Amino acid sequence: MAENVELFEAVVTCYPQDADHAPLLHDPVHARVARAVDVVDGDLILAAVSMRGADYFNDQYTAHPRPYEPACQCGVCCHLTHENGRVVVLSNSHPWSTCDPWRADDLVLIVPAVRLPDRTSKE
Repeated sequence: MAENVELFEAVVTCYPQDADHAPLLHDPVHARVARAVDVVDGDLILAAVSMRGADYFNDQYTAHPRPYEPACQCGVCCHLTHENGRVVVLSNSHPWSTCDPWRADDLVLIVPAVRLPDRTSKE
């Protein structure tokens, strides 16, 4: 069973600026790592995160999570029907015309829709 993680702070030291990736449009100082299941409506999705690093997307996009429907006819949801564990859909519109399903425990680099309190302050 995966551990319950709170939004981890992330240090973004560099990111792709080649023809395959769009430059970050938001200051990455607010970027956090979260599990896909913890992404909420309005979070800005920047990249998939793994032990190998971050896989930045061609376009950043705003999350609009909804329940995963294995029988969805979008052409993408069907690829996760045999996944063990929970699957979530982070978007079903932009930047693609298909759904964006993720395994619930996958890590995502996001800029939260709601700013989190600074954990380093002594308030």
